[in-house]
Amino acid sequence: MSLVVCIETAAPAPVFVMGDDDKVLFADAPSGRIEGPIYLRDKVLEALGANGRDRSEIDYLAVDLGPGGLTATRSGVTFANALAYGLGKPLISLGYFDLVGAESRQAFGNPVLCVRETTDGDAFTMVLDEKGHGPLKFGNLEERCRELCQAFECITLAGVVKPTVEAHFDGKSRYRIGSRVPRPETLLRHALAKIERGDTSVSPFEPVTSESPGIVLGKG
Repeated sequence: MSLVVCIETAAPAPVFVMGDDDKVLFADAPSGRIEGPIYLRDKVLEALGANGRDRSEIDYLAVDLGPGGLTATRSGVTFANALAYGLGKPLISLGYFDLVGAESRQAFGNPVLCVRETTDGDAFTMVLDEKGHGPLKFGNLEERCRELCQAFECITLAGVVKPTVEAHFDGKSRYRIGSRVPRPETLLRHALAKIERGDTSVSPFEPVTSESPGIVLGKG
């Protein structure tokens, strides 16, 4: 039995989850603006109290590293790092595109484009393959969308899909809107999958940026 705390602040709306193995014990997804560290601290205490648990019983801290809004994402990552260090517990890294991509793929099938715009016409993107994986890329969004319009007659758009993103597909390729904020069950399921693979860390994490290792630079 593993008591897992999942922290989501990379998505447009935060999600907090506490689960015991695959059972969600506590979940919260506020719609308004939050003060990240205060909100997360309060939710940890509330979740523990509601389930008669002590913080020493927490086994793992899972946190979404993004890509997301850097300030919001960093608040969640910093909190998870600090709590894991204080408790002497391992961390689990989650990816925003892996989460919303999995939900969108389950709902609509492939292909799925996960997208998060940044500045100057650039964006983080990921196109899922038949196994639900894909390289995380950073580059010009218009060029990337043009390629995808030529490759696919219909595509699902997941992540933060603004009108500026939809405009690249209007009249060129049919599209559906997929997941934007991952469900509590998805966060917990992805965290448990990493635990089963032994994919945990005792070192602190950093949010995903365009300079993160493994990012493919170029066309979206």
